[in-house]
Amino acid sequence: MKATVHTFFKFACGVMMMACRQKPQPCTFAHQIDVNSDCYAGQGLALTASDYGDSPDGFEWNVIALKDTSESWGWTPNDKKLAIQGINKFTIPDSLVSASQGLIVKVITTCQAQQKHSRFYALTRSQSATGNCYVWRKRS
Repeated sequence: MKATVHTFFKFACGVMMMACRQKPQPCTFAHQIDVNSDCYAGQGLALTASDYGDSPDGFEWNVIALKDTSESWGWTPNDKKLAIQGINKFTIPDSLVSASQGLIVKVITTCQAQQKHSRFYALTRSQSATGNCYVWRKRS
């Protein structure tokens, strides 16, 4: 009886391990960019790219800091552009964030020497629900 229980336990563990094993996802562009939604504290704005599959070689973050969003969300020569190599997390420096009314962000995922571009995300600064600070949100 003891051997049967032991054999059944080993079999059940093996089945559970097979069920938990995930199929590898091909490397692709980042389907999502998340922005830190906490009150902006003046220490840079944290972004995270996600849903890009397995084993990317690297990331390139592209940020356009818009000085004026009153008429258009397009780039003008007065706006600042930043491109930097990194990982799936990136913090936009406070010098850009605090002087901007809006941000346009894109991340390029490198997959086996091929570049996979995310869509552009527009981020806007607005008053928090409590009114005591500013937060950055994706513009819909």
